[in-house]
Amino acid sequence: MTHFMKQTKLVNAAGAIQEPVAKTLALYFAADWCPDCRDFQPKLNDFYSKVNAQTHQLDIVFVSSDATEDDQLAHFRDKQGPWLAIPFHDTLRDELKRKYQVCAKKEMETVGVTDRVGGIPTVVIVNSSGDVVDIDAASKIESSGVDALAAWL
Repeated sequence: MTHFMKQTKLVNAAGAIQEPVAKTLALYFAADWCPDCRDFQPKLNDFYSKVNAQTHQLDIVFVSSDATEDDQLAHFRDKQGPWLAIPFHDTLRDELKRKYQVCAKKEMETVGVTDRVGGIPTVVIVNSSGDVVDIDAASKIESSGVDALAAWL
């Protein structure tokens, strides 16, 4: 899949560079220090496993709001599914937070977000150009489970 983040080297939990290949791409904005993120994480892991059980239909890219690189790595490796992440020091993390106006309240000023559309956790479904398909995918994952995927294909 050609995608709008092709200039960024996305990594898997082992640290290897990997490209998204699924037709549907989700950006997952979260941090381990956030209680709501910790509550949502198992639901997202379950959703990802189920929708990709037979055919790889969904890629998730983690956009971290963790405070340090070590925090991000621990959160990504220990608690998340087998998906991708933007490296901690890559400027794309903050660029995506500004583009979609999604970030933790405490990082709004440093990131440059003045009017948040969403806090964390937020799952944004985007097309290969980076245009929003669904900015409120997390609530649909919680309410509809795997049936939510049909609207994003």
